[in-house]
Amino acid sequence: MFLVILGAGASYDSVPSRPPSRYARPSLFTRPPLADELFLADNFFADCLSLYPRAKPIVPYLQQPQEQGATLEHVLEELQAEGDSDPERKRQVAAIRFYLHHVLWQCERRWNDTARGTTNYLTLLDQLRRSREVDKPILLVTFNYDTLIEQSLASFNMPLNEVDDYIRGGFFKLFKVHGSINWVREIDSSIENVQQKNHSDLVHEFIEKVTELQISNRFRCVTRSGDDPVGKIDTKPVFPAIAIPVETKVSFECPSDHLDALSRHLPEVTHVLTIGWRGNEAHFLNLLKSGFNGRSVLLQTVAGGKPGAEEVLARIKGAGINASGEATPYGGFTDYVVRREAEKFFRS
Repeated sequence: MFLVILGAGASYDSVPSRPPSRYARPSLFTRPPLADELFLADNFFADCLSLYPRAKPIVPYLQQPQEQGATLEHVLEELQAEGDSDPERKRQVAAIRFYLHHVLWQCERRWNDTARGTTNYLTLLDQLRRSREVDKPILLVTFNYDTLIEQSLASFNMPLNEVDDYIRGGFFKLFKVHGSINWVREIDSSIENVQQKNHSDLVHEFIEKVTELQISNRFRCVTRSGDDPVGKIDTKPVFPAIAIPVETKVSFECPSDHLDALSRHLPEVTHVLTIGWRGNEAHFLNLLKSGFNGRSVLLQTVAGGKPGAEEVLARIKGAGINASGEATPYGGFTDYVVRREAEKFFRS
């Protein structure tokens, strides 16, 4: 059985006609962001951030984390921890969650105009189709919030209209372990006059009341159009189902039955491919280690060049996973896909 793990670098380099080596951020502002680009101070990033004034006191920390000698994930983790004893900080971090849900939706909408349906995700899925073992599903794990891979899966007769559809398919099974911009969780707290309030009003109400909100583990898929955030489905108030990107994540933002399904399949995995993933999520590495249970797996890493790929390979092995394989020299997702390396690897 095959496992493909996708990180932010995959979406960043997801359109073959616009590789980052030739189209840097200033010339193509709609490119899906890496972690340290989530709070850019220009273009629609700034427009979206202006809609969440509660977050503004902590924005300088997030736009220049290097000034604190830290990564964005480390700064967000500190801010989130401060919210445990500071209600105002908790509201500020809640505003950041809604901002991320909103800005990444807007970014994807614009990126789709650039891609026009041709993405490396679609080509990779076709290569996996050709390499697939008979009667065994291909496991896809993504840490990305965007729905670029969902759009590609629709071309393989796998429409994902409900959260359960993600793991129901027999050909591909998709696990979004840190949530998705089209996922929300229902709010159990009583919210007055939901039907009469627009989405934006509800969102700001949720931010103000976040210390007392009861957020369920019932996940829903949402459809969106235009520029509005999401605050309700029909008359049901909802909260974004995306994980704040922090350094030492200890939980997943997905239904528990998705994790159960992934854990059941891991003992059958023989080949693991990572694309654009840094391998920093210790909680996920522990899940892999437990699932593989000491078995040796073939591993190939793609991370924008040989040095980055070697770092990922070392992190995975350093987590106690018994893996043999290679860190590829390829420049990124586009380079890897065009060379059809996935077919060679999965047929090895």
